Amino acid sequence: MKRRLIPLLAGLVLLFGAAGALAARADLVSIKDLLVQPDKWHGQPVVVTGIVGQLEAKTSQRGNSYYTFVLTEGLASVNVFSHGVPQIRNTSQVQVEGTFLKVKRVGNYTFQNQVDARRITLP
Repeated sequence: MKRRLIPLLAGLVLLFGAAGALAARADLVSIKDLLVQPDKWHGQPVVVTGIVGQLEAKTSQRGNSYYTFVLTEGLASVNVFSHGVPQIRNTSQVQVEGTFLKVKRVGNYTFQNQVDARRITLP
């Protein structure tokens, strides 16, 4: 009986793990769609593509590196925030995976239409 139970439990763990990964899947969205329906996408995982502009590398008061840039697709654009040191440059074509936030407040600062990036890649 125990020999049958272990493979069954292992199979269930794999099944639920795969279902969780699919549920967290980010949708490929145009920047225009984010801006037209920001309430729909607020807090949702997204993938957006575009051209990097206004890239700024910064260091927080605690000494952590981060960077911001404007991602433009056609006439639409969103702000992007990412931790670390940028491996991209202005005019790079990139794909950004992250969470879209219609409004984000950090201390006294308010940011609008921002993607908090988990991963930035060159397509």
